Amino acid sequence: MENSVAISLVSVAVGWFLAQGTDILKIFWNSRKYRKGLLLELQDIHDQLRRVIMIHSRQIQIFSIDGLEPTAALPVENMFYRQHFKDAFSNLNAHQRISYQLIHASLENLNKQNEELANFSREAYKELCFSTDENKKNSIIKLWGDRVITLYKSAREIQWLIGFHLCNSNSPVYDIMGEMHKSYLKFDDKLNDEIRNISQSAKGLKKEDFKRIYDEYAFDHQSGNND
Repeated sequence: MENSVAISLVSVAVGWFLAQGTDILKIFWNSRKYRKGLLLELQDIHDQLRRVIMIHSRQIQIFSIDGLEPTAALPVENMFYRQHFKDAFSNLNAHQRISYQLIHASLENLNKQNEELANFSREAYKELCFSTDENKKNSIIKLWGDRVITLYKSAREIQWLIGFHLCNSNSPVYDIMGEMHKSYLKFDDKLNDEIRNISQSAKGLKKEDFKRIYDEYAFDHQSGNND
């Protein structure tokens, strides 16, 4: 009788330990799955931002020849982050959490601003079609162009933040006045030159040139700027 009780107790204990071990493995596996998913989504977002940047590059060129295009980029989705960041939160260190939140907050702001640009562009285009006031037209185009340049910068900055995170995924430290800060400021300087080069590339073009569906120059230019 005593042996039977002892065996039962041992069986219960072994079952409990196995269950605990299974739970620990499940937690570990889920944590790994969520952290990997967050990184994979960053890579996808980085690639999708190329589309947004190409659209804004074109718009900067149009703005450079005093034109306006009533279009805007579609949003870049971050569904995995919105659904699972809370599940991965406790298994990320402080630097990782701050970096993810900064990147995705910036992305959501970019999407919102692009939606606002789309609404503004439609109304602005109507004004340009019917207004005879040249000063008003120039003012509208200036407002549109300033927004486009801001969006281009925002998209490129998010790309940079993602690149920094992916290269330092274990500890993406945002150190003020440190190496990361220095690297970002150098990038920001080059970004202004980048925008000037895009504007200058439109010189000699006509508004009609942007109605072409296929532009050999645009494809060659983009293939050389996929970093």
